[in-house]
Amino acid sequence: MAANKEAIAIVVDVGPSMNQAPEGETTALQTAIEAITMIVQRKVFAESKDEVAVILFGTADTDNPLANDESYENITILRPLGIADFDLLNLIQNDIQPSNMSADYLDALVVGIDHLVNATQGKKGFGFKRLILMSDLGGEFGDDQIDTIINGIKGTGTELNVIGPSLDDEDDNDSEKPGPSTISNGHRKERTAQQRAGEAMLRHILQEVDGECYSFSEALPALSSFQSRQIKQTAWKCQLEITSGIRIPICSYAKLKDFKLKQSWKRVYAKEPSEEVGTLRTYHMNDEEETEVDREDMIEGHRYGNTLVPMSEDDKANMKYKAEKCFKILGFTKPENVKRSHYLGDGSSFVVADKGDEAAAVALSSLVQALYETNMVAIVRKVYNAASGPKLGCLIPHIKADYECLLYVELPFMEDVRQFTFGSLPITKDNISTANSKFAPSDKQLDAVDKLITTMDLCQSQGDEEEEDKDEEEEQTEYLKAKSTFNPHFQRLYQCLQHRGLNPDEPLAELSPLVANYLEPPQEILSRCEEHLERLNKVFKLEVVKKKEEKTGENQFKESDEGEAGKAKKPRLDDDLEGGMADITRAKVTEVGTVTPVEDFVAFINQKDEDKFEEASQQMQKRVEQIVLDSFGAQFYPKAMDCLQALRKHSIKKSEPGLYNTFMKKFKDVLIAKGRRDFWEQVVAENQGLISKMESEESTVSNEEAKQFVSEEEEKDEEEDKQDEGDDADDLVSNRDITLIFVPP
Repeated sequence: MAANKEAIAIVVDVGPSMNQAPEGETTALQTAIEAITMIVQRKVFAESKDEVAVILFGTADTDNPLANDESYENITILRPLGIADFDLLNLIQNDIQPSNMSADYLDALVVGIDHLVNATQGKKGFGFKRLILMSDLGGEFGDDQIDTIINGIKGTGTELNVIGPSLDDEDDNDSEKPGPSTISNGHRKERTAQQRAGEAMLRHILQEVDGECYSFSEALPALSSFQSRQIKQTAWKCQLEITSGIRIPICSYAKLKDFKLKQSWKRVYAKEPSEEVGTLRTYHMNDEEETEVDREDMIEGHRYGNTLVPMSEDDKANMKYKAEKCFKILGFTKPENVKRSHYLGDGSSFVVADKGDEAAAVALSSLVQALYETNMVAIVRKVYNAASGPKLGCLIPHIKADYECLLYVELPFMEDVRQFTFGSLPITKDNISTANSKFAPSDKQLDAVDKLITTMDLCQSQGDEEEEDKDEEEEQTEYLKAKSTFNPHFQRLYQCLQHRGLNPDEPLAELSPLVANYLEPPQEILSRCEEHLERLNKVFKLEVVKKKEEKTGENQFKESDEGEAGKAKKPRLDDDLEGGMADITRAKVTEVGTVTPVEDFVAFINQKDEDKFEEASQQMQKRVEQIVLDSFGAQFYPKAMDCLQALRKHSIKKSEPGLYNTFMKKFKDVLIAKGRRDFWEQVVAENQGLISKMESEESTVSNEEAKQFVSEEEEKDEEEDKQDEGDDADDLVSNRDITLIFVPP
């Protein structure tokens, strides 16, 4: 077994100096607990096999194997070395409490080293040991065993990390001059003499053991990001076939792969913790009784016309495309022929020579160098194993100072390529059409957008770009590097899982500010582009476009504000009254008539004294059905369609899609039964089918059900046409007599 696990001992100071902070500020101990929680979170959600121990010093009690009446007092091993889990998170949240006792942080380091050595003794797989000290070094300490601690850390191969004070703020070796000390929340306070002495001693230890120190302000952002699971690389071994006589043994390793969230937590959820969670899958027929069917009585089938053709496992195996494992070069081409938009798959991989095969290494190196010098890439056919289908890909030469290899990227077959044609935008006045001339941007507008894009470039030189004396070789700063930018979706999901696991009865917590910060642009970028944004506001003037007043029953009879003989407009007395004079002079609508059904319907539902929509909807439905069935041919179809459109529109507006959907389901059957299929075709063409959830939140009809509703009759028509064609062919062959039966409408 490879020694790739890590043993971590977190040593935390809970003494009085860690609990002092101005009112309203976070204490150092609270920040330390937050940092420990983040460390454990990363281990839990990465499903790491690393083991973590938590040791407290400054506790009222003493619980460690080295303690006696004179030394190693007030030090407690809160949690022995073990795999990080939710129990440890719960222990950190509830059992780390402040104390009024003080303890020696050097003694705590000795207890931590001793615990790491004893807990890992006899266990396999531990290749690393780490000791993390969290303290502001405000307590007393003795320096009589400095050499023992340094030799112990070196001898056990333990790495020492310190999170707490900023040791980089050392002041010119003047021990009497107080210097600033950074605590967790960025608040700075004066160092005490005890803290300066503790920092000097710790700085000496870190220098001797080559350890590292971080302030809380540096550690918290780094620890807030969850890491993905660590997966051991497995080589895919094959032979790179150039010709039948030239084969190079190679190994392929994943370089980049799409991260799939392992959702094992979905299988362990239960409202009652005592209940055992299991999976039960049953199969039912699509009938009214939903008859249950055993899995053994089922067989896979495929529809061929009106016939269901059964497919056994043997049939599927015989029809499946068979291929042998291979990695064969089909040809070579220029890199510009392989477009970036053609890259497929969920990642890329390195292709190197088989380990230990010197001849293969020389041969593959020759191929890499030849491709690089001729500026070519290789097109290959890849079959992972006999059970998988063939893939098409390209091999790109990749040469670095200390290694060289081929990069494999999957490519599409011809059937996988989709061509989309988009019209070009009018960029300049030279390449625009007459119809789009008014939309052409001016030179000032183009220049303003161009400078904004340049300013917001995420890969720029440090400092102001507009400085004339800027050094050409100035260091480049790349924002949002892929290696250090984490997916906020996963961060938020892990945060919610942890909160739900520790607090099952509380609502989910707000988004962590550290995670929310991922979604914000870099502050330096925002500062640089302020003047360019102001310029954009000046060159792109926006005007408010007023919507046209909708023609409704309330306002259609309103008098014109303009006088009869072109007189100037005068203010009307009823303009300030709600509804105006139209509501007073117009007769109250109580029925949707046949002369102006749309106007009557709108006026009916807009009455303010009470809700009349359901009654008006029922009357409108009767009018639609009456107009269609009374129509001579398609004479009254346009009028019926206007009524149907008004009914559908206001059903959505009034949040009453259920009335319309119920009517349409019955109306469709009536149209088909009464021979009015031509009107139903108009309904489908005008998209007046069921109201789906995409159009109204109150609807219970999904988008798929709405599409299926208007497509069912089309499928039936096609099947009937095919059946009629077959019947006609049979009639021609048999030469049977045909009897016509006329059924009165």
